[in-house]
Amino acid sequence: MVTIPHPYLQVWWKFMNAEDKKKVKKHIGHLPSLMDMVAYPDLIGTMVKFWDSDNMVFQFGEVELTPTIDEVLASYESVGMCNKRKHQPDTDLLFPKIWGFDETKEKISLVKAEWMDRLPGTNIPLRKLYYQFGRARAYEKFKEEFVSEEKWKETRPLAFVICLLGTMVFPQGPNYTIHPSVIMVTHAIFNGIGYGSARKYYNLVPMILTDIYRALDRCKSGTHFFQGCNLILQWWMIRNLVKVHNPTEPDPLERPNRLESHDWWVQRNHFNKTGGQEFWYPRL
Repeated sequence: MVTIPHPYLQVWWKFMNAEDKKKVKKHIGHLPSLMDMVAYPDLIGTMVKFWDSDNMVFQFGEVELTPTIDEVLASYESVGMCNKRKHQPDTDLLFPKIWGFDETKEKISLVKAEWMDRLPGTNIPLRKLYYQFGRARAYEKFKEEFVSEEKWKETRPLAFVICLLGTMVFPQGPNYTIHPSVIMVTHAIFNGIGYGSARKYYNLVPMILTDIYRALDRCKSGTHFFQGCNLILQWWMIRNLVKVHNPTEPDPLERPNRLESHDWWVQRNHFNKTGGQEFWYPRL
C-alpha cells in the first residue's frame, strides 16, 4: 500500500518546468496530486471487510456500492487532459506487455545503459530514472547514454509519468521499483499504439479500476499488501461513504482538482490517521 511518495519524485515535480508539467497533465490530469495526499491505511483495511469478491461490490447490509469508470476518471481529470483520454475512458482496453531492456532503452531514448543490464531483475528502480531524467544537468553527466539532448528533453515528462504510475498508481514492484509493464502503458498513453494505418489512444481508468478490484480480492483472500491505487480508492470511499459537508455550502470535493480538495476536506473534518478500524467503523 502506498503511504508516502518517494522523495525524488516530489523533488522532480517541484522543480519541473511549466511546459513539462503541462505535458504531464495533458496525459494524466491531476494524478501528480497523489503525492500530496495523506494516506489512511486503516480505512482501506476496514473497507476490505465489506468487499464481496463474488459480486465485485462493497456490501453494507442491503446496500451495494462499487467504484465505476466515470467516478475514477472524475477523481483526476483536468481541463488540460487530451479529449481522447478524458471522454473515452472505456472505448479501448489496453493489455500491458513487458518489454525487454533493449526495447525499453529505445522507447526512452537511451542508446546505452549499462546500469540497466546489471539489474538483478526486470523491475527498474525509480532512483535510476531520476538520475537520468529528473536532474536538470543529467544530460551533461550522462550524455553518452542518450540519443541526443533534444530527445532527452522530450523524454523527461514521459520518464516522470513512468515513475509516478509505477510507484503510486500501479505499485507492483517492491522498494519503489517499477514493473516493466508500466513503461509500455505510459508510452501508449503518451504516443498511442499503431494498428496498421490507425493509431489508438488509451485511458488509464480501466487499468486503474481493474488493479483496484484485483487488490481488493487479494486482500480479502489474506494478502497484506494492497497492490493497487489505494489513494484513488480512498478518495472514492470518502466521497461516497463519509457524511459530507453542510449542504448549503459549495461541495469542496467538487473543486477542479478533486484529489487536492479531498485532502483539505479530510483535514477539515479532523479524521484520525492513526485511529485504527475503531475510528472508521462508526463513520461508514
